[in-house]
Amino acid sequence: MTASVIVAARDSAATIGACLDALHAQDYPDREVIVVDDGSTDETASIAEARGARVVRTPAAGASAARNLGLEVARGEIVAFTDGDCVADPGWLRALVEGLESSGATGIGGRQVNVFPEAQAWLREGFEAFFRAASIVSDYTRGDDRPRHVQHNASCCSAYRLAALRDVGGFRPGLWPGEDVDLDLRLTQRGASLYYVPSAVVHHHRPGTFAWFRRMMRRYGQAERRLVRLHGRARAVDYVPLVTTTLVLLQVLWLWPAAHTTLVLLAILLVLFGLGVLSSTTPVRLWPLVIAFGVTALVEWHLGWWTPTGGQA
Repeated sequence: MTASVIVAARDSAATIGACLDALHAQDYPDREVIVVDDGSTDETASIAEARGARVVRTPAAGASAARNLGLEVARGEIVAFTDGDCVADPGWLRALVEGLESSGATGIGGRQVNVFPEAQAWLREGFEAFFRAASIVSDYTRGDDRPRHVQHNASCCSAYRLAALRDVGGFRPGLWPGEDVDLDLRLTQRGASLYYVPSAVVHHHRPGTFAWFRRMMRRYGQAERRLVRLHGRARAVDYVPLVTTTLVLLQVLWLWPAAHTTLVLLAILLVLFGLGVLSSTTPVRLWPLVIAFGVTALVEWHLGWWTPTGGQA
């Protein structure tokens, strides 16, 4: 079965070479590699051509439109996606294709291993531990070893049956981030199933700073608002603003002395719940970092939710 690997990239000259070297080293022979250069102002396209990739050039159109251009020219029955700052393990593509075949799913995803610059490497464990703790409401990343059906896979480490993507019109142009969530929601609304295989691994290179994390979480808050407008409240994370707003409004009851005991008990329950999540997902030594990431995420995500912008790449 032929697989087309699509990499939508913009100004990725620093990382695209390593990305493509890893794709050319895949142990799945029946493949092609397509790089869609999304209006880069650096040497992304020429580096990709030198590495033997099939290059499609486009003025800056955004990740969704760029991936759709890749879908138009793809020759494989399976299309896989990764990003220009990701480096796939040699068995990545084989694991995705074989997982699709064995599970009968429409789409499949794998494991992201985050790579931080050396100066910020100490933050990586806390970053990953935060997302493990946040998995009670979000399915952004996974690091476990259990293959299973899921609701969503991140586009930087995923594969789909090409016919199914063409049936739903591919990615929604102009939507980023959240375009991969939107795609998976539209697929599952048509009865598609999604699967996760931990053996499909990409190493995702990140800036690894709190400033980058703050910007990312604010963008995700903005994206979630747009997704709710498109699909309604389809996931647990969509209810977070309602819960936090309710908790804030409940503080007004402090003006009523008879409610003090109830509010104190509620606060204790929330603290115990948080400690339960931490103790079940995170080593104690990482608790301070996870709390720092969590507070930052909570603030920035809500700022994004309440100050949405037009979803663009």
